[in-house]
Amino acid sequence: MVIEPFTTCAMADLQIIMIITAWASVRRLASLLVIAIPLTPLSSHATDWIVTVGGGAGVSPPYEGAGHDILQPLLTFNLHRADAPYRFLPPDGGSTIALISTRHFVFGPIVRFRYPRGDTKHLLGLDKIGTAYEPGAYAEVWPVNWLRLRAEGRYGLGGYTGPVGDAAIDLVYTGRTWDFSVGPRYGYGGIQYMDTYFGVTPIEAARSPLIKTAYKPGQGQRYLGVEAALAHNWTHRIKTTFAMGYHRLARLAEDSPVVQVAGSPNDYSAGVTLSYSFGLTIGR
Repeated sequence: MVIEPFTTCAMADLQIIMIITAWASVRRLASLLVIAIPLTPLSSHATDWIVTVGGGAGVSPPYEGAGHDILQPLLTFNLHRADAPYRFLPPDGGSTIALISTRHFVFGPIVRFRYPRGDTKHLLGLDKIGTAYEPGAYAEVWPVNWLRLRAEGRYGLGGYTGPVGDAAIDLVYTGRTWDFSVGPRYGYGGIQYMDTYFGVTPIEAARSPLIKTAYKPGQGQRYLGVEAALAHNWTHRIKTTFAMGYHRLARLAEDSPVVQVAGSPNDYSAGVTLSYSFGLTIGR
């Protein structure tokens, strides 16, 4: 895993400031809430919803197949019914609202986003890609409390337009002090996603000093990987979560000149977050 600095000092300073600010703000907010504000207890008898917010920092590729990691702020938001069974949730699940949450089934909306991709260094001559927003829906099946099956479908807006999806299977341990999860990951990309991030048009190949071959990947599998997470529960409200992951790009993506010449098929990630949960009562 190579951690590469940002393209400019100004961008690096801005990202570092964002990370420090987000981390400090979450820690200060959690401390103030615990000490000064007696929030509704985390009980299904006293509240309707449980809100979890958090922040931290991590290293991960700025885009799939980048071949290097950058330092990024990590922000989390999750909302679920208070009467839903408590189970540890792997932290790579995005920002979600669990509209339906039972012992064996969970369903709701989700949103993710992707950083923009520039046209400097090895990507010189390729089209820039703007920030992409991916709203969608997710579903989870829990046959037992220690096994989670999850699938999500999203639709990209902004940097690209089209469908994208991910799936996961996790072994989950939920304890009083420590939580743990580990399991495989699978990613799918529609034609628009794959063409945007891994395709090379003849015009791009003609103006790039390094990439000389046009490439059209088509839709299909993006990657196979594995994710693991370990969490420490300081209280029933405050939790610190450590996560690590590895994704190996599938053949359609790996064969792209963007990956072969300007990146790598191996994507590594790691991060730490501090989260805070509180009860939310509506209409009382």
